[in-house]
Amino acid sequence: MQLSGAALAVLMQAVLETGAHFRFRARGISMTPFIRDQDIVTIAPLEKRAQVGDVIAFIHPKSHKPVLHRVVECDTHGYWTQGDNSAAPDGWIPATAVLGVIVAVNRKERSVRLGLGPERRLIAWLSPHRRVWRRLYAFLRGWR
Repeated sequence: MQLSGAALAVLMQAVLETGAHFRFRARGISMTPFIRDQDIVTIAPLEKRAQVGDVIAFIHPKSHKPVLHRVVECDTHGYWTQGDNSAAPDGWIPATAVLGVIVAVNRKERSVRLGLGPERRLIAWLSPHRRVWRRLYAFLRGWR
């Protein structure tokens, strides 16, 4: 069964509010290579504040659709998020919009751990600097 973004968000929120985990097939490329289109993602209710590097599920304030992106900065009111493969950040996401945290990713019946372990903090740190790293890499390649 396929649900629209808004309907999926309502179902996801209802399940997570009961304390259960929610599994679904992710769509899109904004989190590639860590979460790919068609991966099965498991979301757990957020029991404590998300940390930098965590991948959270939230309702986007403008589109009202569920989004899975990495936390790159936090403050007391919310989270600055960005997809690992996105050129620009989402901006500040209020804490009230967060549904849960991604605890597992499965691809072709295999567990994917890269991007959810300790390396998630490094990935989050690199996200806002991605443009600089790409330009530096291009410059160094052309300099040879």
